[in-house]
Order: sequence, then structure tokens, then C-alpha cells
Amino acid sequence: MITEASVRLRVKTLPSLPTTVVAMGQAVTDERCTVDRILGILTKDPPLSATMLRLANSVLYAGDNRVTDLRSAVLRLGFDAMLNLGRTTAIIRTFQGASHLDPLRLWQHSVAVGMTAKGLCRLLQRRALEESAFLAGLLHDIGKIALDSCFPEEYAPVVAAIQAGRVGYEIEAELLGLTHAEVGAMVAVNWGFADVLVEVLRDHHSPPPGAFLSNLINLSDLLVRARLPNSPADETLAFSLEELPAFREVFSGIPPENLDIERITFSIDDELEHAISFVNLAFQD
Repeated sequence: MITEASVRLRVKTLPSLPTTVVAMGQAVTDERCTVDRILGILTKDPPLSATMLRLANSVLYAGDNRVTDLRSAVLRLGFDAMLNLGRTTAIIRTFQGASHLDPLRLWQHSVAVGMTAKGLCRLLQRRALEESAFLAGLLHDIGKIALDSCFPEEYAPVVAAIQAGRVGYEIEAELLGLTHAEVGAMVAVNWGFADVLVEVLRDHHSPPPGAFLSNLINLSDLLVRARLPNSPADETLAFSLEELPAFREVFSGIPPENLDIERITFSIDDELEHAISFVNLAFQD
């Protein structure tokens, strides 16, 4: 068993977000932020700048013409997307190594959940929440990496049980006394993220009624795991979409006769392909 106090102490040893990404976050929240300010920050991190340029020209964001300079990349991606893509790339680069986890598989899953959540916001015409949904999906399993990095000996039996078919958060609670969701929330607090993100990470396996983002990430996680299994237990995952509590919460404002389940399904399949491409790009650094 591990304690909350020991987790809070050890997550402080995790790498911090690069200063470039922190500076971008501060800039984007300033309503007076300009393209030149973002460019000034990016030029101090050439590897991140190169990745942003590649992403702007990738199948995820490419327009009719390729961009060859950072200014055009920032204008194409937009401030919020630039910030979240920068965070994503920085986090993936920082946590590519692992003691027991498969980082490529974990990040493919996490990015897919983020993109699915963002796509569902788009379908629901809740565009103001798109980037928050993406970041929440990206980080929803960061607690697994924290456990693997900070408690490798204690987490080894958990990973073995998961590979044998146990459900991850259930065996974590049984063997550790804490789940990756609770640990992920502590990491988010340590990194200074907003309270709403802390709540989503903590509650994404058991979202309360009325919490849109928590239910959205729960739903997106299930949809992705059903298509891109993250563990042996996921290979037998089955559910009726319309009967999921999270589905009813997320789509509560839409009459059943107006729900286009086929469109939702096609959208998710597209996001999975995009996620794999994105993570492969990020792992090139």
C-alpha cells in the first residue's frame, strides 16, 4: 500500500513542464497576447519549434499549402491549439521512458482520448471546451506514469495483474490503496493546472452527474478502449452506447431522434488514426 502523503512527496520529483511550455501557457491566458510574443517564446526551444512546424503540416492540421515558417504555423494552429500541442509534445518527450509500461501504447491511447473528446465537443457545438477536453483526455492516465516512475517496485505487480486480465483501476485500489486517477489529480495539482482539470483526472472512471468534462473523458476513454484495446481486459469490453450513463450525460441536450450514432462512430475512427500519426511524430524527437 502507498499513502497520499508519499504520493504527494514523490510526484514532486517528476520532471516539470519545460519553461517554454509554461511561458506559452502564461502568454495565451493574457488577452493581449500577440503572435510575436508566441514566436519569441518558441524560438528559445528549437526542438519544440520544429515539432510545431511538422504538426502544422501534418494531416491533422494541413491546409491547401505547406507552411515553412513558425509565424504561419502559429496562425494556422491558433493560440489554444498551439499551447495544447506544445504541452502534448513536451509531455510525451519528457515521459517516453518507463519501468513497466509501454509508453508508445499509452500515449497513443491518451492522445486518442483527447482527440475523441475534442471531436465530440465539435459535434456538440461546444467549441469553447475543445482544447480543455483535449488536454483532459491527454492527461487522464498521467497517474499511471507517475506510479510507474515514482513507485516502480509497488507498481510492478499491478502491471502484471493488468497484463493477466485484471481491470487497471480495480487492481490499483486493491494492491496500492490508490488509483491512477487519484494520483493523476495530485500530479495536476503539482503542475499548477486548473481545478476543473484536477477534478476530471480524479473522477474520469466514476464521473458525477452534471460534470460534463468528467463524463466526456469517461465516454471517450471507453470508446477508444473498445477500438484500440489498452489491456487484455479491454479486448472483451462491450457496452450499449446509448445506455452508458456518461453518454446520456454528454448528449443530454439532444433528443434521441436527432442522435446520429453512425456519424459519432465514424468520427471516433478518424480520431484514432490521427492520434497514432500524432504520437509517431512526437516520438521522432
